Amino acid sequence: MKMGKRGAATPAKDELDKIPLQMDNITMNVAENDPAVQGLLQEEYRRCLDVLEALQQKIATYPKGALNTREKVIGERKYFYHSLVFREGSRVVNQHVPKSELPTLRAQVEERDKCRKEIATYRRRIAYLEKLLKIRRPQKSRRANPA
Repeated sequence: MKMGKRGAATPAKDELDKIPLQMDNITMNVAENDPAVQGLLQEEYRRCLDVLEALQQKIATYPKGALNTREKVIGERKYFYHSLVFREGSRVVNQHVPKSELPTLRAQVEERDKCRKEIATYRRRIAYLEKLLKIRRPQKSRRANPA
């Protein structure tokens, strides 16, 4: 305990975490089945699904993969070769990128990465809303072809 400005004892910050909150006369009404709240949650759920679909369509227009730079030293000179690395099935493809196209491609890859982060955020939000609304969606099977 510390002494306050007027001589009263005040609990230290770490001691405040240990003091239980007492709420004897307070009762809270939970609005789980309130139609207004349910309507708002369902609207937000539909909005999130729409935004997720729009983001997925947007991300499909951007190139897949990552930019890679290779440095070649020939004699005393250094040469830089830029390429876009992506997968086609099980193959890894290195596609040469001309220096003139590099800034636009770099911007597209960065925008795609931002969209991927937003998609992950919206998927978490949708999962939370499904839990609140008690919506069960079928789980996707992780196995491609069960044997």
